[in-house]
Amino acid sequence: MTTTDQRPAHLGPRSVAVTPDDPRTVEPLVAPVARRAVEIIRDMRPENSLARLVTPEVGQHLARRAALTRRLRATTGYAPPRQLSVTGVRLCVVNDHTVEASCVLREPDRARFLAMRWELRHTGWRVTVLEIG
Repeated sequence: MTTTDQRPAHLGPRSVAVTPDDPRTVEPLVAPVARRAVEIIRDMRPENSLARLVTPEVGQHLARRAALTRRLRATTGYAPPRQLSVTGVRLCVVNDHTVEASCVLREPDRARFLAMRWELRHTGWRVTVLEIG
């Protein structure tokens, strides 16, 4: 093996180095952000727990839905189930600065679809649109 054939050990034989502005860096973030967003809406997590990854508008939207959950819980006593699994993560690279992602959130009694749009801002990748069905 010559020195030109050697690659750093952390890259492996066929791996390609991924930079922070590469759209592929969004994929491992989709499931945790989806889970946390639903936990915020269920009022199980603080409203600012995704502040570094979402725009202020998305954060306000999540806070409004959490407030509605609190009101519903106060009047009816309803508490959503705590079990939640994220499956079916899909990613679509629109361009170098925009990625659209979706996933399915499964609860014991229902399934939800979540779609989000990630955009590369000067401070990194941020969720600019979040829709939960």
